[in-house]
Amino acid sequence: MRKFSLKKANGHSVACAEVIPADAKGIVIAVHGFTSSKESPTVQLLFKRLPAAGFGVVGIDLPCHGVEESYEEELRIESAKESLAVTEQYVTENYPALPVYYFASSFGAYISALYISTRPHRARKLFFRSAAVNMPSLFFKENPTEEERQLFAQLEEQGYFMQGFNLGRPVKVTKGFISDLAAADLPTLFDPDRFGPHRIAMAHGSDDPVIDPAAAASFAERFGIEETVFEGEGHSLCGDPGTPDRVVDLAIGLYQS
Repeated sequence: MRKFSLKKANGHSVACAEVIPADAKGIVIAVHGFTSSKESPTVQLLFKRLPAAGFGVVGIDLPCHGVEESYEEELRIESAKESLAVTEQYVTENYPALPVYYFASSFGAYISALYISTRPHRARKLFFRSAAVNMPSLFFKENPTEEERQLFAQLEEQGYFMQGFNLGRPVKVTKGFISDLAAADLPTLFDPDRFGPHRIAMAHGSDDPVIDPAAAASFAERFGIEETVFEGEGHSLCGDPGTPDRVVDLAIGLYQS
């Protein structure tokens, strides 16, 4: 595995890691979820499984995530999309003859879906794992809890609050990011064919407590996306020891098709 960083136009960097097999037949960009990183079990599984199937993997840290350079950048939707753009540019320059694919989890799927809808790009096949199709609803609620009200009070007082959703290392949520979410309803903005046709597949747990399975199913049906539902699984899709590999199998099937 090789670790490196990519410089962005705003002076910040994208922390990356890659495993590229000889004679790779495609490059998969792995995009983690909220509070996660390229060091997550899911991305590490991709580093193991995909090269064995003939695909290179480039894992990245989104802004304000991980423990390297990316953590220093404020999390904003456009900055996250720019991280994808810089990574695609790197892949294009270094592997110009190879197709580009995505494997994106949760918040990473939300960002990737917005990215392909708003910016020119090369990728034409994307796999969404536990896609956060209703990401703004995690922050904007009709009946917030007392803890959630306190967090937004902190936002007003100090300009940010820390949120982890009990998933991983808390992330700094700023007023700018909240403003971004308010303007970025994915079902409204999603336009996967704007820059050319795409093939997209999704996997979701029937008991996901973070991203409503019904919202994911509705999104998949609306946009004609094939969705595989794993019964009894939660957001991380790892309740059964074999589920993570079955999810990766689905992604490999998409890339090979």
